[in-house]
Amino acid sequence: MPSGLWSIRLVDAVLPETKGGGLAWDSDNTGPDPYLRLLVDGRVIWESPVQENTRRPQWNVTMPRNVYVPARSKFRIELWDEDTASSDPAGAFTRTGLPENALPDASARLSLDNMGSVTIVISKPKPSRGLGVTYEQRSDALVLLEVNQFSPAARAGLKVGERVVGIGEARVSSLTAAKAASELSLSADRGATLIVADGNGKEREVTVDRDYLWLTM
Repeated sequence: MPSGLWSIRLVDAVLPETKGGGLAWDSDNTGPDPYLRLLVDGRVIWESPVQENTRRPQWNVTMPRNVYVPARSKFRIELWDEDTASSDPAGAFTRTGLPENALPDASARLSLDNMGSVTIVISKPKPSRGLGVTYEQRSDALVLLEVNQFSPAARAGLKVGERVVGIGEARVSSLTAAKAASELSLSADRGATLIVADGNGKEREVTVDRDYLWLTM
């Protein structure tokens, strides 16, 4: 299991009674309409649905894929209040790496910079099966468009732009489109050998392992 991979559940939040300076959250004196953003190294990984007119929103949503949080990465949770015209910041939590109180499978309440809080739960990452690539299908090759960094494809050294021209004993040119897609999809489960051509047409053989694919946000 790769280090730094986690399944993260965003549980709930608590907002202060007022905005900074004692101002009401909304001009009509109703409550805030909060939503969360999860960022890693400045990139927005996920944004929650908006909860209307509440200072105690509850999401209890697990990220659809694993989140990669290396020890030196910038981990940030932002709480926002959605208004009619725009969104206003409503608190944030930032640190390098995961919070120290975020123990596996235990709720961790994180104090925001505005006296509010957010509750999260981290757990072991969820494994998947598959080679871990997206590709463009051609008559004689499958051109790799994306290679998941925690996948049998990446561990075998496959690169974006390379062409899979053979799967096991068969050349892609001899297979139907459906058969080629099926064989590539099953190649990791079978530990199959692939014939891969680079941009100059030079071919090499790689054998993919049968270990897990770890999908990330």
